[in-house]
Amino acid sequence: MLGILLPYSMLINFIAFSKSYFTQWNLFFLATAITLSVKVIAWQLHTLIAMILARKFPKDGETMKRIGISLLLFFPLTALVNTFILWLYHFTGFFGFEFHLKNYVLVLISGVGLNVLATFLHEGVSNFEKWKATLTETEQLQKEYAKSQLDGLKSQVNPHFLFNSINTLSSLIPENPEKAEMFLDEMCKVYRYLLQNDKGEFVSLKMELQFIRSWFYILKIRYGQAIDFAIDVTDSSLEKRIPPLTLQLLIEHVLSQNMISKVKPLQIQIVTNEQNWLELYHTVAGKINRDELTREKSMENVMNKFRLLELAPLKITSQEGFQLIQIPLIE
Repeated sequence: MLGILLPYSMLINFIAFSKSYFTQWNLFFLATAITLSVKVIAWQLHTLIAMILARKFPKDGETMKRIGISLLLFFPLTALVNTFILWLYHFTGFFGFEFHLKNYVLVLISGVGLNVLATFLHEGVSNFEKWKATLTETEQLQKEYAKSQLDGLKSQVNPHFLFNSINTLSSLIPENPEKAEMFLDEMCKVYRYLLQNDKGEFVSLKMELQFIRSWFYILKIRYGQAIDFAIDVTDSSLEKRIPPLTLQLLIEHVLSQNMISKVKPLQIQIVTNEQNWLELYHTVAGKINRDELTREKSMENVMNKFRLLELAPLKITSQEGFQLIQIPLIE
């Protein structure tokens, strides 16, 4: 504000008083102080208008429209303020000021130049700040996206999961060799999918569900009747796309936040709704020592992944006894 208004106030007074403005120090300081004070007040009015228009036309594609309307409002306001300053000088006989139409026109023209300069400078700085903020956010989301992929892989490849799977397999071999062979086959499918799709942005829903069925099989062997799965999706949705490991991360979240008991089995259903969104429905039996902050953090990776890929956000609906997570599918 001061960087623009101080030199502009000096320009107006130079037009009004000519060379005497720079040769009479008392005139210089008083005229500059008066003009600058009026201009600072007027600047606040301009700022208020700019803020209202920024809220009304916030999109990047509306920049020129916002600038055009701003200038149409700023031109008469600045002309009125400049006229008031010269009228004040003339009315008070300020240092022998004499009104000249030519000088008045020059002051009005200078106001047009001021508004054009200030408006485009403000828009340029504003857009630059938005660009920096967007760049910073994009970089952060890229890191979160990479972290979410790594977390999805680690949640299955970590030694704890591997140990449990091998332990389950070793117990099945003497009891039921045929079932053990099937368990090993499904376990290989899980790892194959994880290794092949941990870097891609999208996979078909059909591929994701094939992986989830194999993963469900392993979990079902481990938890038995304490957990219940069901998948019922339309054929038309199978070729739609979804970020890989999305369902696995969400189900891991559900398993980590709920008690798994044969008395009250944890029910998980995956279906599609009329809007062709994927829905993950599960019953709620929260752990007694559940950390609310941890619960929110565990969903952050999936949500950031969807933001980074510019997808519609997940919709989460919680009611007593169950929770519904709606996931957008991509054509």
